[in-house]
Amino acid sequence: MADEKTPKPKIELDEKDRQTVPEASPEANEDAPASEPRSAGDAVREGASRVSAWVSGTFPGNERAFWGGVVGLLAALVFFAIGFWRTVVIAVLVLVGIAVGQVLDGDPKIVNALRHIFTRNNQ
Repeated sequence: MADEKTPKPKIELDEKDRQTVPEASPEANEDAPASEPRSAGDAVREGASRVSAWVSGTFPGNERAFWGGVVGLLAALVFFAIGFWRTVVIAVLVLVGIAVGQVLDGDPKIVNALRHIFTRNNQ
């Protein structure tokens, strides 16, 4: 058992952190006016911004390394679940889809990179 004399930790928030703490819901205060219903897209955006804020606060300066690790973990899970060749086919098809989307957007970075790799330098 924990020692009863041990004080409980207190978390103090500065002004920046207080802005990210969610306010009480309108259901908790009956005098507050009812808010408009939120769409699923709003909820997803709010959740994504909270996750992004958590990652930035927990891994400052290493956010991309964290997301790379998450992608690597997902790739490993897919690899073990469906096998190597199926994973390779999915990765290739995703890259083709991204390349087509970039061409349609007018910024074909992947196509230009492949063109640069496979053309000869006649210098």
